[in-house]
Amino acid sequence: MSIITAPPKYLPSDQAAPLPSGPRLSFSHRLPADSVHKTSAAEVLLTDAVRAGDGRFTVGAVWLRDRFLHHSGDGRSPDPLLLAETVRQALICLSHRFHGVPQGHPFVLDRLDLELADGAAPLRPGAPAHVTLDVTCARTVTTPRRTGLALEATASVDGVLIGRAGIRWEVLHPAFYQVVRYREARPEAGGAPEHPEAPLGPLRRLAPGEVGYPGDEHVLLARDSSGARGGFWLDPNPGHPVLFDHLSDHVPGMVLLEAFRQAGRALGAPLHPAGLSATFAAFAEPDVPVAITVTPGPDGPDGMDGTDGTDGMDRTDGPDGTDGPDGTDGTARMRTAEVTAAQRGVVLATARLAYPANRQETS
Repeated sequence: MSIITAPPKYLPSDQAAPLPSGPRLSFSHRLPADSVHKTSAAEVLLTDAVRAGDGRFTVGAVWLRDRFLHHSGDGRSPDPLLLAETVRQALICLSHRFHGVPQGHPFVLDRLDLELADGAAPLRPGAPAHVTLDVTCARTVTTPRRTGLALEATASVDGVLIGRAGIRWEVLHPAFYQVVRYREARPEAGGAPEHPEAPLGPLRRLAPGEVGYPGDEHVLLARDSSGARGGFWLDPNPGHPVLFDHLSDHVPGMVLLEAFRQAGRALGAPLHPAGLSATFAAFAEPDVPVAITVTPGPDGPDGMDGTDGTDGMDRTDGPDGTDGPDGTDGTARMRTAEVTAAQRGVVLATARLAYPANRQETS
């Protein structure tokens, strides 16, 4: 949520930390869990972080295959939310280690942008991937009660680029966080009436296959009785070991991102988008219904604008060149999706997901 007006004055410059000398980036041990705001050491992705110059850092991470967020190991692009979580942990680590942010100061996510590189990724079956992040991290604003920081990163494995990400966040003094956290959020002028405030009738949790997972434990979405094709309700599992690693007074941003990609999948898109751009505007209360709304984006077939009467879907004939089995012109594949999370008429977060035409489903 964008509340920054200026880094806090209690934070020293990252230049106070000496440049590293001696050992290169290590991938042998995970960093302490509290250094990336995790409770379980098993959920820590980072292994090392060193300063490479003024505002430049190198961060090491290990990606495993047998986890909720994982790499496929089959040469295809990795899970984009795995890259997002790696960058999220990097911003926390660098803020504490090089920008002097004390433990216990809340972090508030403003914006996240990422894209995966085209082509095969050097991720090997059965082996963890050693990921290197080349990072620039700088303060954007500073006041006595809050600071804003921005991070840009490129991710590579064995020297091969696999993706890029940018993230902006705020660090708040604990007392000021309480003021910001519990102030009343109001709908903007004109509101967003297309976002319902409460479910219509009982909720039906989506089947795992509808959102691209083999098991029910990862499903975050449910439908009400309205029948709206792109309308869902957040139905999270608070016991999920990754998405709810520790207690929080609000729904975590990573939960909303996972719900966004599941919403796209439920409309027929691949589980793994190749890019996303998300903005966070307000805190999501954990005990109030959250509406998730997804619509195909404005990019029609062949990159044409959907305003010409198309619906933002690519359509292909059946495998033999005939119509699809349902009597239509074949299967529809979204090129982009626009997703919104809203609560009590207040927009909490929005995202645009991009799906390359040649991407194969990996679920």
